[in-house]
Amino acid sequence: MRIVAYEKLLNEIYAAVSLKYLWKEYKPCFIKSESPDWINETMDFGLEVSQALLPDDGQEESFIEQYLGCLKEELPPQAFEKYGDRLNFYNGRFWAILPDRAVQQDYLSKAKYRFDRKLEKLNTNYVQKRYNGLYLFLHPTDENDIDAGALFEYMRFTQENMKRRFDWVFLNCVKTIYVCNYRANTIEPIVLPKNAENFLNTEAEYLRYSHDWEDGMALDL
Repeated sequence: MRIVAYEKLLNEIYAAVSLKYLWKEYKPCFIKSESPDWINETMDFGLEVSQALLPDDGQEESFIEQYLGCLKEELPPQAFEKYGDRLNFYNGRFWAILPDRAVQQDYLSKAKYRFDRKLEKLNTNYVQKRYNGLYLFLHPTDENDIDAGALFEYMRFTQENMKRRFDWVFLNCVKTIYVCNYRANTIEPIVLPKNAENFLNTEAEYLRYSHDWEDGMALDL
C-alpha cells in the first residue's frame, strides 16, 4: 500500500508515471514544468498534480517539504509533540506523516476544495495549452466509499461557465484511478492490475531520486 506522503515532487512523478503506463489517451512525453507541473507538447496538454487537502493539511505538507530525508535527531522537538507516532522513519530518516486515524477524513470536501483552487489557477496563471488535466490524490480511508460520480458532477457543474476548464480530471484512489473525461462527459475507472501498484511506486521513487528534476526535463529519459 502506498504511504501517504506529502512530498510534492514524488507525487508529481508518480502521477505522470501512472498515466504513462495506464492512460489509453497518453502519447509521449511529459516534460517537467511549473504551473502546470507537466507539459505534453505532443498532446498540447498541461497536467497539474495535487492532493485533496484542506488548508490545515498544508501545514503537514510544508513540514514534510522542509524536513524530508532528515535524520530523526534533526527534527525539532515540537514535531514529536505534534505528530507523535505519525512520523514515519526509514533507516533513521524522516519520510512521511501517516494519516491520523482518529480524525474523520472527509475526502469529498477536500477534493472539492482543492479542485476549486486549481480551477481558479487554471484561469489565472497556468501556461495555456489546448487541453488541461488535473490529477488529484484523494487518500480515501476506504476505497469502497468513494462516490466518483458525485465528484464528477460537482466538477462538471463548477467549471461549466469558466473560460478555461479541465478536460480530464484523474482521481487517484490508490488501487483505482477514475478518469473524468469532460470532453466525452464520461467517467472510467482504471483498476490497477495485480503488482501494478508496487511497480508504479518503485518506478516513481527511482526517477525521483535518480535525477535533478529541472524544468524542461522529459519523463521518458
